[in-house]
Amino acid sequence: MAEVKVKEDLSRMKGAYGEKMIKKLKNMKVAVFGLRGAGIETAKNLLLAGPHTVMVHDDELVRIEDLGCNFYLDDSDVGKPRGQASSKELADINPNTYFSVHTGEVTTSVLAEYSTVIFTDLQAQWPLSKLIEFDKFCSSKGVKFIWTGIFGMHMAVFSNFGKQHEIFDKDGAPERSIVITDIESVPAPYETIDDFLNAHIPKNIDVKKMGYSAKKEWGVKLLEEKAGLTFSDKRKKTLTVAEILDYAESNPKTLNEGKMAGKVTTEGVRHLMHSGEWLKLEEIEMDGKMSAEEGKFEYGAKINNINSTVQLKAHRTNPRIFFIGDISSCGKYVKGGIGNQKKMSVYRDYELLSEQLYKPTIEQGVQNFMKFGVASKLHVGMVALMQFHEQKGRYPAVMDEKEAKEVVDLAEKIKKENEGLQFYEVDSDLVTKMAMHSANETNAIAAIDGGFVAQEAMKQTGKYTPVNQFIHFDAFELVTGEGKAGRADRYGHYASLFGEDFVKKTHESKYFLVGCGALGCEFLKNIAMMGLGIKGKINITDDDVIELSNLSRQFLFRRKHVGCLKSESSASVACEMNPELKGGMNVYKIRVEPKTESVFNSNFWSELDFVINALDNIKARVYMDGKCILHGKTLFESGTLGTQANSSVHVPHKTPSYAQGSPPGEGQGIAMCTMTNFPYEPLHCIEWSRAMFGQMFEDGPAAYEDMRKAGVDKFLEKVDSNEAEGLTKLQSALKWAELAKSASLETCVKLAFDMFIKEYRDKVKDLIACYPEDQKDKQGLPFWRGRKRFPVPMEWDATEDVYINFIWHTACIFADILGVAKHSKNGRDGYPTKDACAKIAASLSVPEWKASSVDIEDEEEEEGKKKTPSFSADDMNLLENLKKEAKAIGDVTSLPSLEPGDFEKDDDSNHHIDWITASANLRADTRRLKRSERHHCRMVAGRIIAAIATTTASITGFIFLEVYKRLLGIDDIEKYNWNTINLATNQIISEMPADPKENYTYVKKEQMEEDNKVFTKETTIIAVPDKFTCYDFIDIKGDLTFGELVGEFKKHPMIQGGLTISGLFAGKASLYDGADVSTYEKRKKTALERAAKAKSAGHKKHFARQADNWQKFIDAIKKQDNLKVSQKYFELCGKPSDSTQPFLLLDCAVHVDPGLPAWLNSRLPKRDNTHDLEINTPSIRLWYK
Repeated sequence: MAEVKVKEDLSRMKGAYGEKMIKKLKNMKVAVFGLRGAGIETAKNLLLAGPHTVMVHDDELVRIEDLGCNFYLDDSDVGKPRGQASSKELADINPNTYFSVHTGEVTTSVLAEYSTVIFTDLQAQWPLSKLIEFDKFCSSKGVKFIWTGIFGMHMAVFSNFGKQHEIFDKDGAPERSIVITDIESVPAPYETIDDFLNAHIPKNIDVKKMGYSAKKEWGVKLLEEKAGLTFSDKRKKTLTVAEILDYAESNPKTLNEGKMAGKVTTEGVRHLMHSGEWLKLEEIEMDGKMSAEEGKFEYGAKINNINSTVQLKAHRTNPRIFFIGDISSCGKYVKGGIGNQKKMSVYRDYELLSEQLYKPTIEQGVQNFMKFGVASKLHVGMVALMQFHEQKGRYPAVMDEKEAKEVVDLAEKIKKENEGLQFYEVDSDLVTKMAMHSANETNAIAAIDGGFVAQEAMKQTGKYTPVNQFIHFDAFELVTGEGKAGRADRYGHYASLFGEDFVKKTHESKYFLVGCGALGCEFLKNIAMMGLGIKGKINITDDDVIELSNLSRQFLFRRKHVGCLKSESSASVACEMNPELKGGMNVYKIRVEPKTESVFNSNFWSELDFVINALDNIKARVYMDGKCILHGKTLFESGTLGTQANSSVHVPHKTPSYAQGSPPGEGQGIAMCTMTNFPYEPLHCIEWSRAMFGQMFEDGPAAYEDMRKAGVDKFLEKVDSNEAEGLTKLQSALKWAELAKSASLETCVKLAFDMFIKEYRDKVKDLIACYPEDQKDKQGLPFWRGRKRFPVPMEWDATEDVYINFIWHTACIFADILGVAKHSKNGRDGYPTKDACAKIAASLSVPEWKASSVDIEDEEEEEGKKKTPSFSADDMNLLENLKKEAKAIGDVTSLPSLEPGDFEKDDDSNHHIDWITASANLRADTRRLKRSERHHCRMVAGRIIAAIATTTASITGFIFLEVYKRLLGIDDIEKYNWNTINLATNQIISEMPADPKENYTYVKKEQMEEDNKVFTKETTIIAVPDKFTCYDFIDIKGDLTFGELVGEFKKHPMIQGGLTISGLFAGKASLYDGADVSTYEKRKKTALERAAKAKSAGHKKHFARQADNWQKFIDAIKKQDNLKVSQKYFELCGKPSDSTQPFLLLDCAVHVDPGLPAWLNSRLPKRDNTHDLEINTPSIRLWYK
């Protein structure tokens, strides 16, 4: 492994790659030949990953046009060798990688020094014949060979990993866990319809000679004749092969006789496993006699111990079921069972370039259904270009029609002469574009290519699936023939491809780049290459500072930038790449949020052409999405997760907004009942520990400090403003006030000990006492089944090292909070020793367990419930007593200060991640789950997103292809793409954007119960106007009163009459209530009556407060019609941060007028206790200025 010369933090990369790949990566030696766009991107991405060695070579002289893609060149480099000109910046990327530049001849002896070699494009030193020679040599020596070329808007990748290349993890996805609910021994499923037919039709009929339709007809015939099933003529035509086989396997007369399999049913909607994958089965009880030794059984083998590692076959239609080998000797299923996926190595052979060129294997993962079959056309054109280069030693001249015709003729000749290409089409228009622009390159295609190729090189480690064997991708639909050759500056390639108007519009663009992290750095590089906004406005912002962990993927930053602001540093480096950026660059250092709308105000938004998001959290993305909707701006959005990424463009009125599309894997949480009482995966234990950390070390000390600094009176005012939450805060503050008075190491250890007893012994025993192992649920089924794992309490043992570790880490965090740990200026060196904590813990008496009740809420009941804190009259009494206790303390400002243990994932000395790991693993022990590694706990608890430079670079390239379309003035939304990529499995899926999400009229049905009768209630949801989207607003002008606004709304053309506003809202604030006053007067009367009857002071105060609130509603309703909307808005919501915004955004509730217009009357359902009505309308924009 390479020597680590300087400190590095690879946590984000480890999250994607894992320890095994990182170790192999550190021994990898890579050579990159060629440093045009593809080469420089590949080299940069490899250096960020940090292999042992990266060598680059490019002796070609720099041309001015190269500055449009090679971001490490400047004007002074023109005429110098590319390799030497780029070397200084490349060498600075990663001091822990050995970097060098090779000059002179490229020979096989040079290649033999490296484990992977990458050739980019075509040069005099590596024409096609040399590439074939080098590939053959590398294959003979076990060196991985990769070639990539960019021909205008086309990229091609060829990969040869030799014979028997080991892949130990094909996709990098986490190993899955499943819960088993049933297993039975059944006849094995048919592999194919041929197997079904051969088992049941006369032997003299040759199934192999049948066509697809004939096999289906025979299959249906067998089902009717042998199984006794009947199908209509129409149904016979629609039956699929999978359905035929399902019918056959479910009927005793058409079963697959003689072969048995285990049919496994899992809990949940789907198990997500695929045929051929392996599972380690555990905890399954069968009533037969099984072998004592576990084994490894392929699908179809006879299994003698079901708790073994087995290969599965997925059910063809039921996603909850899979099959394993023959389990007939194991007996019948009794109970239990979990399965943990085990990834097994596979070995793949790759062919030489000379064999693949004329009989290619092309990856099927690149899909664009608008360009079906384009890969084969691109391949023929690429081979023709390679042969042209072989003959003439250069690419065809840019936009030279004569030479383009020569390439087309070569393509036709190649197709005719090679049997392996005979079914490939020569698309003369496409090949002409390829030839006329083969010498051109763009930052977008280079970024996509460089990410894919660098990741391909890292597959040498055995993680992920190498390309098999060609990938082709293009965007030639953007080249419309308006290009102009001959522009001699860094923008020359863009002018040749898209025309001078494109370059002009690019330079004059005004836009907003939000975020300057990993995505932002790549975006800024692309911006610099094409001069986006140099004569317009380049607005960028980020309030974050650079950390050491950023350097493995945020390539604009170096170690000198650590601690500096990302926005300032990234802008500075981008301006070095292209000094012309300075003319349009506006750098902000603040977050985009409601608090900063005075800066990013309406005037700011009105000047923008579009927005590019480079954010890493959903909240900020949704906020930016809302602003783009409000101001009608196009939003370019992207996100990454390990080797996977997606990109989308959101155009007002033409696509859904970002928030209306649910990004895969985002926003999904763990049900609270699962995390609290029924964890069934190690992940649940880690999440529980993170939540506990906040409760134990952050919330309580923070509440105490709030009371200490504010004083009791002001603190109690805050408590009274939100009594439900205030009660909890007051309890915590008083508890920590007592602890602060007796701060010592003994106190810290006692707190840790009590936590252990409570969380890992008492609560587990309480759960068992309430739900014994033989407990049944409401349906009479075992309560402890499926995902509910029967728990095991932890009994205290002072000699158990795992327990002592927990005590030590817990005590150290408490020592920080209470000031017991006295650290020096050199760092956190004042913690107590493990031995000292163990000694104190050993002296403590173990309390006797006393049973307590357990409140459990089922996941089904929990889902969809709105969580609102309750506050009863008893709570009011408790609050009043605690307030007296707080006042009795006196001057709290003189109490000792505490340091809340704010969770910090990146400080290895503070015991935080150690505590999460120890706590989570103890929790896992109580459920007999697998323990988690410290690094994994850090990733999960620290919300660290697995991030790598390759994926980030590639997805920004896809975004910039969409930006090109915007700059080209393409209005047809069907020409745009939403892209999903996976570099691990070589996937590029491009789809047309979805249609805008429309609000429409529909009927919602739900089951209701009343007077012990169950009935269906139907609610008709009517959209007014029909099919409105989030981009539509009811615009009303004037600084109006509520009465005037209600009138204007009723006659607005979008409403068409018949509707009256019954409520107006701004966020959570209610501005206007159209309800009848008598309703609130009755509620006030009831509250006063209850207050008069109340016996305790707490109850009296509780109901009196209710009455006061109803009176406030009554007073407000009576005077609201003559009140200005803006006045009420400012009173409840405060003045907008954006003083330039001329409108207020309001949501409204409406009711139907008694005298209905005909258009509305025709759409209304009948109204009774089983039918109801809701009206949806767009939000109101009240232009009050």
